[in-house]
Amino acid sequence: MKNKTLPFDQLEQLLIQWSSGNTDVENDLIELLYPEIKKIARHHFRPSKNKLLQTTEIVNEAFIRIKKQQSVNWNSKSHFLAIASKVIRRVVVDIYRHEISQKRGGRDEHLTLERMQNIIENATPDGLDWLDLNDLLGALSQIDPMAANVVEYKIFGGLTLTEIADVLSVSKSTVSRNWQFARSWLLMQLKS
Repeated sequence: MKNKTLPFDQLEQLLIQWSSGNTDVENDLIELLYPEIKKIARHHFRPSKNKLLQTTEIVNEAFIRIKKQQSVNWNSKSHFLAIASKVIRRVVVDIYRHEISQKRGGRDEHLTLERMQNIIENATPDGLDWLDLNDLLGALSQIDPMAANVVEYKIFGGLTLTEIADVLSVSKSTVSRNWQFARSWLLMQLKS
């Protein structure tokens, strides 16, 4: 596909066709959405001491896992990016878990209150201990699954509150309340 800037409704049509089993549109979708996913991954995984976390490898693994999700009915770009953010989180957590299992002594750094405040207030996972945040999100999802989704979509997916509202089929004010609750809850967990 030569024109990478398809109108939004054409992109949604490709997503709908893909979720209906039309594999002919798969390459076009990957070409269109790959830069979006890579941008998310690059934003969250700046070069670090961890050589296992290469942006391209994370994105490629994410696309492989997304492709295996046959039962998803893609209905919008925001929906795709929301699912992609969940998949990227799982890819990174799996990589870290594997790396830690290969090392002696476990993790070197943990999520501090100051680092978590920066992550939450700026919605960016710079310097983040992915395993600590993954554990906290797991606990939050037991209390309030929507709030956990909002955190995941905002921090890992880079989605706006409006996009998250679209994905969750709720109002922007509902997403905003969930984001405020999740921030408070996560910070409280770190203080205890």
